[in-house]
Amino acid sequence: MSTQTYEVRIERSADGLHVRSAARDFTLELGAHRGDPAAGFNAVETLLSAVGACFSTSFGMVAELSRVSVDGLQMKVVAERQDKPPVVTAIRYTAFIKTDADDQKVDRLVALAERNSTVISTLRGAVAVSGEWRRYEEGSN
Repeated sequence: MSTQTYEVRIERSADGLHVRSAARDFTLELGAHRGDPAAGFNAVETLLSAVGACFSTSFGMVAELSRVSVDGLQMKVVAERQDKPPVVTAIRYTAFIKTDADDQKVDRLVALAERNSTVISTLRGAVAVSGEWRRYEEGSN
């Protein structure tokens, strides 16, 4: 079995308001001040972004391998969080897909994308992850 190793370096700012993550030659600055939406993406929003990015990448891959043309993909990812203990209890996504493929073909691509999404597969071991797709319509997402 083949494996990959991922590494991210994390540094908290001196003022405690931000955390900088670095991987390879890329950096991402996150908010680290609890409850301060002006500080930037918080950790849960970053997790939801990872869900969307990983699904989108997987969807693009399976669509290409299946020779299905996709003209657009947008996502909305939502989490439910409880306070005590602090844990995300559910993640739901909606994928807005612009394609001429029929519904049955898109259903199959969505299922394959979920199965090939490292982030969704990993999270499903700890939290309920569910999703749906809709046809992308300009201005409605």
